[in-house]
Amino acid sequence: MNSKAPLYQVIADTIKERIAAGIYKPGEKIPPIRCLTESFGVNKATVHKAFGCLKSEGLIENRVGSGSYVRFPEKIQTTPHLFDFRTDYLNEHFFPYRQAQSIFNELFEKEKAHALAPTPVEGDPELLRVLSGRYHLPVERMLIISGAQQGLDLVSKVFAAKISESILFENPTYPGAISLFRARHFVPLEEDGPDLTELDQRLTGPVRLFYTMPSVHNPTGISYSNAKKEALARRAREHSFYIIEDDYLGELKPPELRLVDIEPRHTIHIKSFAQTTLAGIRLGLMVVPEALYAQFLFAKFSSDITSSGLLQKFLREFLKNGLYARHIETLRRKTLNRRRRLQSLIEQFPFLSATPEQFGYSLWLKTSIALNLPHELWCRGEEFSFDPAYKPFIRLTFMHMDDATFIQALDYLHALLVRCGTPHPL
Repeated sequence: MNSKAPLYQVIADTIKERIAAGIYKPGEKIPPIRCLTESFGVNKATVHKAFGCLKSEGLIENRVGSGSYVRFPEKIQTTPHLFDFRTDYLNEHFFPYRQAQSIFNELFEKEKAHALAPTPVEGDPELLRVLSGRYHLPVERMLIISGAQQGLDLVSKVFAAKISESILFENPTYPGAISLFRARHFVPLEEDGPDLTELDQRLTGPVRLFYTMPSVHNPTGISYSNAKKEALARRAREHSFYIIEDDYLGELKPPELRLVDIEPRHTIHIKSFAQTTLAGIRLGLMVVPEALYAQFLFAKFSSDITSSGLLQKFLREFLKNGLYARHIETLRRKTLNRRRRLQSLIEQFPFLSATPEQFGYSLWLKTSIALNLPHELWCRGEEFSFDPAYKPFIRLTFMHMDDATFIQALDYLHALLVRCGTPHPL
């Protein structure tokens, strides 16, 4: 710390260091002005000026009548670059546009204006039946939602009371969920699922929910072992909490046992189609325990009444005629091919290491040197965790580029890593 800095800057830097070290966690109240004036031996105006610096940097926020709190990070903001290793949606290059256009044309030809008609709150009945058959899920407990984020928002409405105090998260985890739920309690993630010892310690407190991505986890790309799934389901039964199972990219793997299969009475299953089709196709499905179905249906009605009827009809036909299944098979091959090429490049650099057995649209890497870049080419580990231990991690996505751009991006990435210089401690 600079001893010649003005006192307000010293106070601001001290608080910043404590936030970075996890002493002051997101959502927690920082010491009031009166305490800081006594601790630093300064007047209130000096502390006010320090708080102003912290607010301008987006580190703290005021809550009227309550004090100042550490801000939660916003969702990942993607800045377009020539080579995009940040965005985890598919490039439009992968989507079968001609076939999709034919489906839309046939819908309007056959249904006329009715193609745009609203659907019931729970979703288009035929689409629900098609999804139930493809994914072996109970139609009577299923809702069509406007993407996975809406599914999480419905959870926040149904479990509104003090939800940030009673929900557990994996560490690291999806930033959108952290921001929505104001996450405060985390369970470390191992290569086959959550650390059960740490989970058991957390379960001594009031836990109502556990948010998880057990198949193709974001950002790590790992998947839970069946043993860890069974263990988590057993704890949900014993401690009477609900598992939020976010099926992020499970279709990129062979079919496997899901938490909703093991413990349907304590699992809220969410699946989005935006990740496997296009970001603009904001549709997903949600299967909830029978005891909660009416509450979720009302929350859905209160949110937007119904998801897009036209998109639901499109998805219904896209699934029925086999186009979606063929699209997924093509996607699996493309993803595997790109992953192998990127891994081959990464293996040339001893300062980078990848978690084994990863799936999905990205590579989760640990670096033993500081990668100083003029702009954010990839996502940093701290975007997925408040734990300083994840500062040496990065997430490299590789499916938001067309084929020609991807080849150029590999050359660019190789040259960039070569220029990173002599390894030195972080």
